[in-house]
Amino acid sequence: MSVQRRLLPNISALAAFEAVARLGSFTAAAQELDLTQGAVSRQIKLLEDQFGRRLFERDSRNVRLSTSGEIYAEAVRSALGQLRDAALGLMSNRHSGMLNLAILPTFGTRWLMPMIPDFVENNPDITINFVTRVGRFDFARERLDAAIHYGLPDWPEADSTLLVRETVAPVVSPEFLAGRAIAAPADIGRLPLLHMATRPGAWTEWFEHQGLSAPTGPGMQFEQFGTAAQA
Repeated sequence: MSVQRRLLPNISALAAFEAVARLGSFTAAAQELDLTQGAVSRQIKLLEDQFGRRLFERDSRNVRLSTSGEIYAEAVRSALGQLRDAALGLMSNRHSGMLNLAILPTFGTRWLMPMIPDFVENNPDITINFVTRVGRFDFARERLDAAIHYGLPDWPEADSTLLVRETVAPVVSPEFLAGRAIAAPADIGRLPLLHMATRPGAWTEWFEHQGLSAPTGPGMQFEQFGTAAQA
């Protein structure tokens, strides 16, 4: 076998390896891939024999990636992701432009998605693929072109454009408010406070703006505005 051939593993073996690495189970990987557990094991052994490296450490109860397996799994996930994206592009509209866009969950659902039909009608040659991301990420590694994100324009190696400013104010449900006297900002500090992951200093800034010290007690944490609003 030539060196070039030896470095190009079977795609089925890579899919089996990625599934076991992600799920941590040969049985779960076999169910996901609609294969027998023995077939998945043979695919993993094929890779290990091909490279002369043990990819998993096995015992009677658990299976976990070896050191070599952890390094290889990261590269395999990226490679399979690129293949999936390429296949999706071919099947969806091979002659069109494609924009891979990261969005904030609630912002995307409530504000952006209602505008998409008009955009699609006016730009039929552009296909938009959406993924949700709350925190920062590497554009090149995630294979994303742009992001609608909250924060300062200090994203490394990115051009930033301000879309809209926001006004932040305390809110409370009528049911919770019933029977609770809130006459001044200081009264809010004695209530349970809900915190957003993307606004870690919001309450501190608000209380300081009122000339008060922010409460130091714990509060519930949320990553999405939708769940915070329901709470």
